Order: sequence, then C-alpha cells, then structure tokens
Amino acid sequence: MTELNAKDFYVAFKKAAETLLVNKDEINALNVFPVPDGDTGSNMSSGMLEACEWLDKVKNKDKLKDIMKNMRDGLLMGARGNSGVILSQIFRGFTETLEDKETVTTKDFIEALKNAKEVAYHAVIKPVEGTMLTLIRKVAERAENELSEIKDFEEFLDKLYEISEEVVEETPKYLKKLRDANVVDAGAKGVSYIIKGFRDAIKGDTTINLKEIEGASAEQIKEIAYEEIKFQYCTECVLKLNNSEISKEEIDKIRAFLEELGDSIVLVHQGEFLKTHVHTNRPGKVFEEFINYGELYKVKVDNMKVQHEHVVETANAVTSSEEEPIYETNNENWGIITVSPGEGITKIFKSLGVDKVIFGGQTMNPSVKDFMEAIETLPQKKILILPNNPNIILTAEKVADMVKDKEILVIKTKYIQEGISALLAFDDNMTYEELKEAIESEISSIVPIQVTYAIRDSEIAEEKIKKDEYLVFVGKELKAHSFDLTEAVIKVLKEKINDGYEIMTIFYGQDIELKTVELIANELMEDFPDLEVEIHNGSQPHYPLLISLE
Repeated sequence: MTELNAKDFYVAFKKAAETLLVNKDEINALNVFPVPDGDTGSNMSSGMLEACEWLDKVKNKDKLKDIMKNMRDGLLMGARGNSGVILSQIFRGFTETLEDKETVTTKDFIEALKNAKEVAYHAVIKPVEGTMLTLIRKVAERAENELSEIKDFEEFLDKLYEISEEVVEETPKYLKKLRDANVVDAGAKGVSYIIKGFRDAIKGDTTINLKEIEGASAEQIKEIAYEEIKFQYCTECVLKLNNSEISKEEIDKIRAFLEELGDSIVLVHQGEFLKTHVHTNRPGKVFEEFINYGELYKVKVDNMKVQHEHVVETANAVTSSEEEPIYETNNENWGIITVSPGEGITKIFKSLGVDKVIFGGQTMNPSVKDFMEAIETLPQKKILILPNNPNIILTAEKVADMVKDKEILVIKTKYIQEGISALLAFDDNMTYEELKEAIESEISSIVPIQVTYAIRDSEIAEEKIKKDEYLVFVGKELKAHSFDLTEAVIKVLKEKINDGYEIMTIFYGQDIELKTVELIANELMEDFPDLEVEIHNGSQPHYPLLISLE
C-alpha cells in the first residue's frame, strides 16, 4: 500500500481511538504531576471519541477534505484538559497539510507530521519538553531523516510506531518530575498508542468496537507525586468569535491577559472558534474577558485540589488493599478466588474465607494473567472463581479452559452481592456439581441493586438520562433515575421490599457519606419494622451503593 485514501483515514482514525481507549486507564495512571488535571487518558479519549462522532456525520466518506475537516473540528470540540487541547492541535496541523489531496503518500504523511509539530508548539505558550510535544517533534524529525525513502505504508507505520515507543521511553530524560515518579509521560504514551492504532488499521486490523473496552489492570496504578497547587481551577472555554478574522494583535493581547492570570496556558484560534485552557484562581475573569470577543460556546471549570485529594485517596485504598497479606483460610480442598473493586469489600471477602482477592471491577477488568498468577499461588487442586462482573466472566472462563492441572469452577456472578451470597453457600467438602448447585441456588434467592451515576446524557430503555443523574438498577434493569439519590433509592427499595424481602445489606462506596446511608435505612425500617438491615463500608468507586435484598 503506497497511497492512503479518505476511507483509509476514516477507519484508521477510529482504530486509533479504540486503541487509545483500551489503554486509557494506563495513561491516566501515568498522569501523576503536578496534580491530576483531569486525567490525560480520559481527556485525550474525549477528543478522539468526539471526532469519531463527527467523522460518522460525513456524508461523502470518499472525500478526504471532509474527513480531515471533521476529524480536526471534532477533536477541538471534544478536547478536555491540556493534553486534549494539544492533541487537537497536533491533528489540526496534520489534517491541514493533507486535506486538499486526493490520496496521501508516505512523503505527504511526513510533511503532515512536521506541520503537526509546528502547530502544536505554536499553540502552547510555554512548551515543556518531555511531553507529547516532544514526541511529535522527535517523531517528525526522525521520520524525515530515517523513513523518507520508504514508500510502503505498512513498513513506514511499523517503523514510525517503533520510533514513537523509543521517544516515549526517553521522556524522563527531559523532565525531572517524570524521573522522580519513575514513569514516562502520559500524553506522549497516548500519542504513541494512537500511532499504533493507525498502523494496525492500515495493516488490516479494521475490527473496531468503541463501546465495549476493558481498562488497565490494578498493577498499572502508579504513585501520586504531590505538588502544592498554585492555581486551583482548571478553566476551559470555547468562544464563537464575532469576527473569525481576529487580528494577531488581539490574540497577543489575550495571551498576555492569560499569562497574568495563571499558567498551563493553551490558546487556539481555529476558524470561527477560539479555545483556551488555563490554570487560574479567577475563572470568572477569563469568561468576562472572552465575551468581549464573541459568544461563549462551551465552558468548563474543575477544582484541581478536590480532584487531587480524590485520586490520592483512591490510590491509597488500592495500595492498601493490594499490599494486605493473604489471610489464612481453612479451605483444604477448594481455593477461592474473587474480584473486588474496593478495600472494604476485599475485607468482607477475606472474612468469608476467600484465599485470593484480585483488585478490579467495572473500569478495571483483571486479565487472564492476573487470574493465572492467583491460581499458581494457591496449593489447592480445586479452584472456585467468582468474577462478580459480567465483563470479567469470559476472562475467568478462558482461564478455566487454560488450566490443566487443577479443577476450576467458575460461577458466573455478575455482581458483588452475588459473590458474597455465593460464599454463604460454600462448603469445602462438596464436589464440583454439589458446590455449583448450592451456590447457584443461593444466588438466585437475592436481588442485587446497583446505584451509580450518568457520566453523559444518554438514553437507557427509552428513558432520557441526564449527565450526573443517579441511576438505580435492579439486576441489569434500570428502575429509577434522579438527581436526588435518596428519593430514587427509597422508591425502588420500597417496591421490592413490598414483594416480601426481609433482609437488606448495603455496601456504601467512596462517593457517599455514612449518614446518608443511615437516613435511607432508617426511613425504610420505619415503614417496614420487620426489615433486617446491615451496613458495610465497601469503599468501591463509581457505585455509591450496592444493595442486596433477600
């Protein structure tokens, strides 16, 4: 393949987005300093996903100009955080070079990389080496020096990805904070994954699924390197200009204003839009200044001190749960392996006789390797595995197929509540079939209820869901959604308890206070005096409440 057309770019960009999303949690874990300004992997993924949606809107996917324009504009609109904005500018330079062509050669691709570097560096007021800027600069330079004679795209992209990986590993040389934290740069790693995805698509891997993607394993969580925050608010703004031909003098005036107000500044003028990212203690002043030049199109303000405290607490919880010694159990015949998303739930599992707990859950699915290593540490010749999440069942079953020297029983527990219920039916002296029947019978007697929240506007079972609404699921069925957590939960629980359930167990997570849980429990016990209630601190993320009814 010596030329790429519009459809090649359409597929390759979506594959690049998928590759980035698959590794999003790994990239987030690398984003450790000075504070988590959002999450690098999430911010880059946001832009890529928005661009994918814009690409899907292109009517003529054979027209390279339309593909390039929507790729560029979609990335700008979806960009979050410093890394997301810089990524949008890398693609801006790249797409502007290629959009007037019918097809693209490797030489054209190199020219596009060079322009990507120029545009990205120009967008950042104070470029920092050792970041994604360094990666695009070094990749462009080395592509011109080392790959200019290669015409075949498969060979060219193979070598381009190898170069990008080498540059990622070099990033700590440029930045002391990377060396101190013993990590590579998150943004650079993200761009390298994008190049990998692009390469894989051109080499024939065109199967793309942007909706069902697993996260990183627990081992990829890195230490948070704390640094005092000088400017507290990560402030972003997209302005639709009154005059798209805004002068260089006016742009320079805005830059000077932002430099007086904060740091980590990115300012981008693209067509009729002006976008900025700045860390400041006065976000309102940014918006007041910008409306002198046009209409506010999008705004976002994040309190980075709160973000930092949350990530530190989460990381500490993960570390403490992983570093706890394995409890001694009395299981002679069966070893028990289960998956837990929180320190509190881990302690509960261990108190119920679990031999090995693997950290994981909805956004951090354990790998086959994680299960295999857990099995190898156990002396028993029979192993019971409780996945506790529908996204982990297939992995557990794959492990069962791979292990030949031990008898593996995988119970398809889809929820933490089912995993805990399964342990209540466990008997170390049972045979494979007896244990399977006993556990499945016990699980069928409970009702698992999950309370989470929406991260974007969406639609579930024809219900219009708003971002930040609480969602109450009974099993996998959405039963209520509301901005009032207590109201929604009590409504669903009352309906279920009226069906004859007598025992309620609540596991509360990181995002809810105990007093709120107690208020819910007290109100229900007033209406149902015979109801037995247990409350446990599960420490799980993403799900304020996990509830089991029996």
